[in-house]
Amino acid sequence: MNCGYADSISQLLSITKKQWLTMMQDNYFVMVGEAPSKEQVSAWLDCYDKSLPFFKACSKYNCNIIFEYQLPREGGRRPDVLLLSGDRLFVLEYKMKDRFSWADVDQVAAYARDLKNYHNASHGLKVIPYLVPTVASGKSREYDNVTACTPDKLAELIEPQLAFDQKVQLEDWLSGEYVPLPSLVSAAQTIYNNEDLPYIRKANSAGIPEAVTTLMEITADAMQTGKRVLALVTGVPGAGKTLLGLDFVHTNQNVSDQSSVFLSGNGPLVEVLQHTLQSKTFVSSLRNYVKEYGIHKRGVPREHIIVFDEAQRLWDKNQVREKHNVNKSEPDLIIEIAEKIPDWSVMLGLVGEGQEIHNGEETGIIQWKDAIQAGNEKWLVICPPKLESIFKDICEVKTFEKLDLNVSLRSHLADDVSRWVASLLHENITEATQLRDRIHNQGFKMYVTRELALAKKYCHKRYDGNHIKRYGLVCSSKSSILPRFGVDNSYQTTKSLKVGPWYNEPIGSKDSCCELNKVATEFSCQGLELDMPIVCWGEDLTWSNDSWKRYEGKSRCKDPHQIRLNSYRVLLTRGRDGFIVYLPDDKDLNETYDLLVQVGLEELKQGVQ
Repeated sequence: MNCGYADSISQLLSITKKQWLTMMQDNYFVMVGEAPSKEQVSAWLDCYDKSLPFFKACSKYNCNIIFEYQLPREGGRRPDVLLLSGDRLFVLEYKMKDRFSWADVDQVAAYARDLKNYHNASHGLKVIPYLVPTVASGKSREYDNVTACTPDKLAELIEPQLAFDQKVQLEDWLSGEYVPLPSLVSAAQTIYNNEDLPYIRKANSAGIPEAVTTLMEITADAMQTGKRVLALVTGVPGAGKTLLGLDFVHTNQNVSDQSSVFLSGNGPLVEVLQHTLQSKTFVSSLRNYVKEYGIHKRGVPREHIIVFDEAQRLWDKNQVREKHNVNKSEPDLIIEIAEKIPDWSVMLGLVGEGQEIHNGEETGIIQWKDAIQAGNEKWLVICPPKLESIFKDICEVKTFEKLDLNVSLRSHLADDVSRWVASLLHENITEATQLRDRIHNQGFKMYVTRELALAKKYCHKRYDGNHIKRYGLVCSSKSSILPRFGVDNSYQTTKSLKVGPWYNEPIGSKDSCCELNKVATEFSCQGLELDMPIVCWGEDLTWSNDSWKRYEGKSRCKDPHQIRLNSYRVLLTRGRDGFIVYLPDDKDLNETYDLLVQVGLEELKQGVQ
């Protein structure tokens, strides 16, 4: 049993409290592998004693109750009480206190959101969250979509919603499949272990399986007809491009037995995945690949299928010339390499939008046109329709809408987060303001604060007891004021960051992001994700006189200001549950703070009651 206790409320009331507690303790041991702590048992007894009148009021209806349901694959997340009646599932989270925080409210809201969307027996139910502070009485209040009420108010608020029948039987609900959206790291582990990714409603609605199927068909045709193919997949931040690339490599190896490799120019992403998988064969460095086969020309790769991340961010000729004294761009070198692979080859480029953050990355997709035009063989380009015009004059082009991933997976259900970020950075404040309510209603939390300690406290409380959730400090590399406010983003400090352990080490490890003592810049977090990043905002992007003040800092980039905008786009799109923006208490950031509140960020407060 994946819960502490489950039965009808009538049956619960027919046994003694001691019998119930024994069952809770026994089942907890089976679930967790250890006996519950004294504090845990005290919390259960407090919940039982304070809610007994409410349970008795429910007994005249057809109600089933579940204590301590353990959400599969979620690192031990367990809502305290679930009540199933008619077409409703009530999620009750108890707190032994008289005051509570936004972290408490958001915790129970996230339980309800995830049960509704990831538990297949709950899809047709109305899932309603309640926060229950037990050291108080006579109080109830609405906070967003959460009702906070004391135990003596539960019957008054919930009994009118109960029913005499059940839309879903208890046994069917308990046997229902709960499939959460995996993080990129956990998805990579699943694929690397030669397991199929679980059926994920959100990934399927985003079109990833259809895109992989299309790419498999293109690959089979290339192998049979001896084609050279450049396939491009575009997507908004968090749309699952890397997940698609990993799954495509895995599927090819299983279905067609063709050698394939996933390459990335994103050093931190490579480091994190290699650290996670304890292997360097599944994911490799794009720069090392290009150096080996393109610069030094040491043989020909054995793989016919090459997947490379962030295809729009490859180095231009100037950057390659500076690094290797070769007058070619990285796309030039990759096309040369591909043309040496015997018989056929498929290059799959994953294209992020608006994320060029390094010097030498600003020429984007046009470099691929130039590379194909300079090549010696005939190429077929497969891409979304919006890229067709770039290539149609130089080679054959086939377009597929499904190769444009325009739904963000990273932010759970908040499909509009990427649009919101784009609107904010493009100074379209009206559109950003219009999107805020939709994002808020989808359960994606966006907070702003001038107190770093408050942001840290929120994360610690929100994810207390959950060992797989990840939260951490991220910031712009170009801000010079942050060290004065406790965020050391100096070059030497961030250069020495151990990125793999920072993302992967558990809470309590000195190297873990969850310790909130080390910061990752845009260079260390692009392509990766956190459940709740704390975005430390600097003076390198400030709002003044109804526009973003143009960044004029030292840089070799062609457009330093655009690179700053792209950097903040990366920082603001790392979150799965939401994000917190921390702005230091510096007068130059006052207008920026006011803008962020205007476009939808809630001011993070100490408590809500």
